[in-house]
Amino acid sequence: MYYYIFDIKKFGKKSQVDTLKEYLAELGITGEFTYINSAQTAEDLAVLGLKKGYSTIVGVGSDDVANSISNVLIGQKEAMGLIPIGASPELEELIGVTGWKEAAESLRFRRIKDIFLGQTATGTHFLTNIYLDIKNTFEVTLEFKDYMVTAKARSLMISNFNPGVKKIGSEFLDVILESEIENKGGLISNLKNIFGSKEVKANYSIIRARSLRIFTKKPLPLLLYGKTIAKTPQLVECSDDKLRLIVSKNSPAEE
Repeated sequence: MYYYIFDIKKFGKKSQVDTLKEYLAELGITGEFTYINSAQTAEDLAVLGLKKGYSTIVGVGSDDVANSISNVLIGQKEAMGLIPIGASPELEELIGVTGWKEAAESLRFRRIKDIFLGQTATGTHFLTNIYLDIKNTFEVTLEFKDYMVTAKARSLMISNFNPGVKKIGSEFLDVILESEIENKGGLISNLKNIFGSKEVKANYSIIRARSLRIFTKKPLPLLLYGKTIAKTPQLVECSDDKLRLIVSKNSPAEE
């Protein structure tokens, strides 16, 4: 039996919720349906699902729901499933599906991969990407294990998974820095835009690291799909524990 956590705000009509439930019943993977509300967050409901003894907790909604549930399930023996509704293309790509029907079908086959997550020192985990909220060019210092980088940054993304960035190892985060200053020691020009296929002329640096500290002259928010999850100065690192994630056969996620 599956334990479903719905974010019904992501559905346009109640009939869409009913349609999804009916499809799950056709696939033979129905279960207990719960709903995020003002009194119970996605994390609260995930904890409740574990207490009830469910082996599979499924988030039905956006990246916010997926990351909230992953905070509870990382390091646990129970598996997390996802049915993206109003979610980012990166999240769909991570589990290897296009649309909610493919996601529901992947649950039936229960193909599980153990994956690392990104995490901040505040204890928030992320499946895909977080961003430094830079409105204008801003001086940023990144401290890695053996060296530091200071640059006038236009943007900074820390990626646990992004289809436009090839990972060198599942235990590394990809730090993508767009800088105003050319650095012959590693900045890459004419890099394919990680947000699409269009070629862009910009100074980019991609740094792979197990962890890093971010410093700015004044506190800046770190955003997870528009939601502030931490502020600088901040430690961001790859998790020690793994999440058991249900994916399709097309998922590029590394074990």
